[in-house]
Amino acid sequence: MTIGTTRFFSTNTELFSKLNDELKLLQSQAGSGQADLKLSQNYRDVSKLNAAEEKKSETSQFIQNSKRVQTDLEALDLAMDRLQDLLVRLQEVAVESSSDILSSEERALFKSEAKTLKSEILAVANRKDSFGNSLFGGVSGVEKPFELSTNGTVDYVGSVISKKIKVSNNISVLQNFSGSEVFDNIPGSGGELFSVFSLIDDLAASLDSDLNSGISSNIFMTNQRAVLEFPDAGPETKVSFSLTADDKTVSFSQTIYGNDYIALVDQINQNSEKTGVTASLIGPNQISLVGDVDLLQIKDFTLTGTRSEDAKLNVLNFETMETVEKISFKSLNYNDISLKITDAFEHFSTKRAEISSASRTAQASESDNLDLLVDLEKSISEISEADLAQILTRIELLMTQKEAAQATFTRISSKSLFDFLA
Repeated sequence: MTIGTTRFFSTNTELFSKLNDELKLLQSQAGSGQADLKLSQNYRDVSKLNAAEEKKSETSQFIQNSKRVQTDLEALDLAMDRLQDLLVRLQEVAVESSSDILSSEERALFKSEAKTLKSEILAVANRKDSFGNSLFGGVSGVEKPFELSTNGTVDYVGSVISKKIKVSNNISVLQNFSGSEVFDNIPGSGGELFSVFSLIDDLAASLDSDLNSGISSNIFMTNQRAVLEFPDAGPETKVSFSLTADDKTVSFSQTIYGNDYIALVDQINQNSEKTGVTASLIGPNQISLVGDVDLLQIKDFTLTGTRSEDAKLNVLNFETMETVEKISFKSLNYNDISLKITDAFEHFSTKRAEISSASRTAQASESDNLDLLVDLEKSISEISEADLAQILTRIELLMTQKEAAQATFTRISSKSLFDFLA
């Protein structure tokens, strides 16, 4: 009969199980090279490891953002490049169509090409990136930020806020443009803002005019009197123009109600001492000018508000009342149109420079984050890497303890009561 109790066997079984579990854990760490960190035993290392892993995840996302935005900016730059090409052709059309000797058929061809260029610019304005997001819709997410209305005007329905994406904790990079800042709010040389689509509409409208310089000849060339025939003003319209009398230029601006130009006549007469010209109303929208000056020219004619489609200022012969020449709106003048096309081209160049700057920022951020990622992975490896020398020493110690415990258990459990009584 051997010496032993149930508790004796249970205690030894628990001891062997504990030694085996610890040996398996150490052998696993030795095989993987990764330490088994426990919050209760390795609080500081666990905290550092969690912080490094969180920073690594964030840095990886910033790298992905940088790569994505560079792709988006490349698509945006290609779109801006195409817009500049189209404006170059638009300027060529403006130059080629500015001749006074063009036939109506030739004007119609240039007008058709201007409308085609408008359609192509509209198509670029509604372009999308490789993920299907609008390049010029801002943060709106609309499929087409620009819509062509039934009357031919182009309306922006996107957001006025550009989309940006973070490429680091402190840096956000441009991802797309708001179409309103690219196409609808182009700064002109005179300080005004204009739309590239309205500019093309003005070019097309100017081709309906026999004269698109916007500056009259000397309307007092044959005699010192002439008649100005203004467009039908409708219920309410603002009329503006300038008179150059010899070496003096005076600007006039008046709101006309119900096609009654008497207020404009009064304004001209109030400035007779400056211009040497007096005016009188001889018809609903006809004003005669008489003066003791050798040179009288009209320029900068504009009309805003209700107006007919073919609104021009006609200069009539005082005696025959036949049209001598037609003066188009200032916005339809070749010089103004050409200058605005140049302004639009420079505006697009500025936007391309913004794209290049954003791309460089994204590339620099990607490079910095890649370097940071390498450092983080090194730190994580140092924290989580197992100390093989210490582990092997511990394994050897545990094996020795296990062998000793097994030998002791075998020796004791093999003895009987008679061995102790002897």
